[in-house]
Order: sequence, then C-alpha cells, then structure tokens
Amino acid sequence: MTKMFKKLFLRAVRLFSFCLLAFASLAFASCSSADSELSSADDTPTLRYTADRLYDSTVWTEELEFDRLTTKVSSVAGISAKLNLSPLIVAAKNPSDDSKIFPSLPSFGSLDTSLISKSLREMLTSFSETLAKNKDADSFFAKDSLFSLALFYNDFNRIFGDCFELNKVEEPAQNPSEFEQNTPDGEASAAELEEKIPEKQYFTSFVFGQPFLDGIFYEVPVKFFSEKATLTLSVFCFENSGVWKIDQIQIADWEIF
Repeated sequence: MTKMFKKLFLRAVRLFSFCLLAFASLAFASCSSADSELSSADDTPTLRYTADRLYDSTVWTEELEFDRLTTKVSSVAGISAKLNLSPLIVAAKNPSDDSKIFPSLPSFGSLDTSLISKSLREMLTSFSETLAKNKDADSFFAKDSLFSLALFYNDFNRIFGDCFELNKVEEPAQNPSEFEQNTPDGEASAAELEEKIPEKQYFTSFVFGQPFLDGIFYEVPVKFFSEKATLTLSVFCFENSGVWKIDQIQIADWEIF
C-alpha cells in the first residue's frame, strides 16, 4: 500500500507540475500579445493627437482690433433699435458712392444708364419713339449705314408680320376724287393728308439698358413693350462732330404673347 501510494503521489505531482507549466506558458503568450497590440496602438496617432500637433505647429498672426470685434453692439445711430443688426444692415447705413444699386430686368440686364450722356439719351429717345410708331428713321443713321436699317426692317417684318398684321393690305378711307371734292379748291395740304394715314403704334414704351463701350462705339440695349410683344435691340452709336448717329442695329431678343 505504501509503494502504491507513493506512485500515485508522484503522478499527481507530475500532473500538477505539467498543468502549472502549461498555464504559465499561456499567460506569458497572452501578455506578449497584449503588449504587442498596445505597442502597435501607441504607434498609430489619434485624431486628437494629430489636431493638437497641427495646432501647436501652426504660426498664428496677432489679432487685429480685438476689442472692436468682440464688443457686442446693441444699437447704431440712425438705425432703429427694433431691427436685428447684421453686417449687411450696418453696411447699408452708409453706402459708398461707388456701390450704387440699380434695378434690372430678366433676360435684359441692368438698367444702369449713368454712362449715357444727355445728348446720346436725347437721340436714342427720339429714335425709339420713331421706331415704336413705325415712322421713317433714316435720319438717325449714318449715310453709309442705312443698309443696317433695311436689314432690321426685313427681320422685323418676318418676325412680327402676323403679330402686327404687317402683311394686311388696308384700303384707303376714301379715294382721291372724293377727298378732292371735300377739300376747298380741290387741293389738300400735307398736314391733312397725314391725318388721313392711320398711325401704327407698334410699341407703347421702352427702356434703355447699361451700355457697353467698344472703342468709339456705344452698344446700348433698348427694350420695347406692348400688349402684343416685346422687342430687344442692340443699338451701336458713335459721336461725330458732337452729333450722335447710329452705325448698326440688331435684334437681340423678342417675345410674342
């Protein structure tokens, strides 16, 4: 019994020693793996670490007008205290002379006509009124530029022929013999004959747009309005010996209702 007990005891001790050695090996391997992972994690910088490094390495300029920029402004002279102040409102309080605001029309552009001189405006106004009433506009053009007016009339008739019934043949209100019978001495003055011809008012109003200076020529946009249609022209003008003349006219846009 004693010998058998000793054998069993030795086997138990060996088994315990083996288990203890195996446990120690596993623990050592686990610690080595954790240390490796920790070391690997330490090598990879975090987002906060990167941000701090970037902030520390940035060269910052000195703050300008720190007191003015941090002061809370509750009211400004000339602006109602009921308004919520904003940079735009404060800037609009004292607008610069060079920052004037002009209205504009869609598909036409700015209505800034500050570059149009008084003499040029007068010529363009007379020309636009003449054109709107279908009167002779030859006198506004340079002599060697009348072909541009002829091309304009050709395009105008093609575009607005049906709109303004340009191709409709109108019969005279009375024949010459009847008119002569109702006129003393059988003669009619030029004014009376003019009254017998009905005036065709194609457009009722017009506006000028912002001009463009191209060398000696001023390109002025002009837009005409009526109940039936709109017409946008590019009118090229030049000044010769103090007199404004039209060198070219082009149809830029139109709309028929």
